[in-house]
Amino acid sequence: MKKNLFSLLAILFLSIPFTFAQYHVKSQYLKTPDLILGYVDSCAAFWDSALDKSSIGGFFTNIDRQGNVLTSWGTSKDMISQSRNAYGLTRAFMMTGNETYLNQGQKGLDFMYKFAWDKTYGGWFNSISSSGSVNSINGNKYAFYQHYALLGLMAKVEVTGDTTAMGWFNKGYQYNETVLWDSNPARFGYFNSLSRNGSTRSGKTFNSTVDAITTHLLNMYLLTGEEKYKTRMLEVASNMVDRLAKTMDAQEIGFAENYNTDWTYNNSTSNDNTRTIMGHVLKTAWCLGRVYQFEKNEVYLQTAIKLADHVLAKGYDHVYGGPFKDYDRVSGEMLLYGQPDSAKAWWQMEQAITAGLFLYDLTGDDKYLKMADETLSFYMTHFVDHEYGEVYENQLRRGGFIWNDAKAGGGKAAYHSIETGYYVYLYGNLMLHKKPVTLYYKYSPLNQDRVVQLYPLEISSDQYRIKSVEKDGQTYSDFLSQEKKLTIPSGVNGVFKVVFESSTGVSVADNQKAVKRLSLEQNYPNPFNPITKINYQVSSQGVVSLKVFDMQGREIRSLVNEQKAPGTYSVSFDGAGLSSGIYLYQIKSGNVTETKGMLLLK
Repeated sequence: MKKNLFSLLAILFLSIPFTFAQYHVKSQYLKTPDLILGYVDSCAAFWDSALDKSSIGGFFTNIDRQGNVLTSWGTSKDMISQSRNAYGLTRAFMMTGNETYLNQGQKGLDFMYKFAWDKTYGGWFNSISSSGSVNSINGNKYAFYQHYALLGLMAKVEVTGDTTAMGWFNKGYQYNETVLWDSNPARFGYFNSLSRNGSTRSGKTFNSTVDAITTHLLNMYLLTGEEKYKTRMLEVASNMVDRLAKTMDAQEIGFAENYNTDWTYNNSTSNDNTRTIMGHVLKTAWCLGRVYQFEKNEVYLQTAIKLADHVLAKGYDHVYGGPFKDYDRVSGEMLLYGQPDSAKAWWQMEQAITAGLFLYDLTGDDKYLKMADETLSFYMTHFVDHEYGEVYENQLRRGGFIWNDAKAGGGKAAYHSIETGYYVYLYGNLMLHKKPVTLYYKYSPLNQDRVVQLYPLEISSDQYRIKSVEKDGQTYSDFLSQEKKLTIPSGVNGVFKVVFESSTGVSVADNQKAVKRLSLEQNYPNPFNPITKINYQVSSQGVVSLKVFDMQGREIRSLVNEQKAPGTYSVSFDGAGLSSGIYLYQIKSGNVTETKGMLLLK
């Protein structure tokens, strides 16, 4: 009698629909991504004082909080500062339409063209004096700098179609592919360092690998459609999976970042060899997620998820938000560098924001949205200098200066700060809220007709489109919306204001109103002992997860977690080993979630 009564009550209880609370963003900049435009404008305006207004030109590398040259650190004009500032300021023009930023970025590129290229052996010098002379002219060259030299050039080509920038990009790219690339099938990848003349090459690293994607490979593939970029991008992605991420299980935290030429590594602690950086783990996840959009290899997505989850489990501040800075991968200890408290770095915050938003869009898992939201809140509160503009390089765990309050040095320029705003604006509007964004492009006249590919966001082409275009304030109609192509006749020039809109999906706010992409059926039999079957339908391709929880919300089992094509599916759940009671099963794909209950009655 008691068993029958329990069964009756349980069945009545199961007739009530179940919902799990969805995460609600807290940062005003994710609630209203257009607010980030003011932040980007203030960051871009800061760099005017770092620009040498003399005939020599170029940006000084070391800049203090107020924007003055930090002469105590030296007056160099490193190549990487020119390229990163050109990139950041070009992105700032895209978002604000302020041509001053585009012109200032060009000054950095002009300095590179004039002083930074090795006219004897090819490749880029990095350390340049304020007068344009090369410091340590016969020193080694490094993949890190060769990749980042292409960053500003790529952005200039993307936004203006500038033929001079394209010519210099091709020179740098050709150097990387012929001198820097190791074509040995057993160890392929970019060398980390090489002698000036390229006769001696050695090592592989995180930076020589992942930064090839972040600086140019993915963007140039999208802009040109040329297979050479995609081919190399996929080879680099395979190294991210098979070389970098594969070492993670053998570490206490993170992955190995420094390798011998043959991709072997050791645990010597000299030269920071065992250091692992949480921002690098998250950047790898972000890159793999973006590559996955154009090459649907499940390994890319699952590795991205594994990397991000690893940081959330071991290297993330769940109290104040944001990833911690650096660790020793062998011991698992946080590296404090003699400081009494843990630190966070501005560029690593960007990786948590971008990886979080991107993985949320791919998986619909709230933990990634939460990571992005918490990190952005901390970043905008503690890293942004609301008095002088731009952002600080490092902050203590709870906020506050650590080491110094300088704004630029050998590793910091306009790049990460403005790029953070760029992706918050695009991801927040197009991916999170499904709202339009406005971007600006400027083209000089050519003596022939041209078709320009616009691809500002690294997601599948069918996910967004051009809504409208204006040229110099007048309506312009010569474009293909879904293909995102702009036709410019011979002799035509001007500033093009392009509005992009989402062409698929629903916003987080409208999720409850969405037409379901999923249909979850009641399990059968129900009640069951111990096996039951769950049927579900998928109406559009995407990653589908199906999990079982107890009534306390604890995950009991993952039944499905993979890419599914449209169709009807069935999966069995075995409750052997579990106690009698009510269990919940939840299906999720993208931002659509459905939950039902089932009764295990033994």
